[in-house]
Amino acid sequence: MTIFYGLATTQKGTGVVISNLPTDLLGAVNEAKRYAAKNGLTFQSVYPVKSNETKGATLTKYKKQRDRAANKR
Repeated sequence: MTIFYGLATTQKGTGVVISNLPTDLLGAVNEAKRYAAKNGLTFQSVYPVKSNETKGATLTKYKKQRDRAANKR
């Protein structure tokens, strides 16, 4: 599940972060565009939140699941 945030700018060029977007990319883009138009902002883009990415090799990512399965045997 990926969480997205959107960026928009005001008429003066100030950046605004749009949060609480849907978890799918297309829904997040549409919601961010709707929010920007409603508030008089210029939509820029939508990005995934990097802190939610799972990184590492598969042997280390799923170690807890493997250990639990091994203990049940």
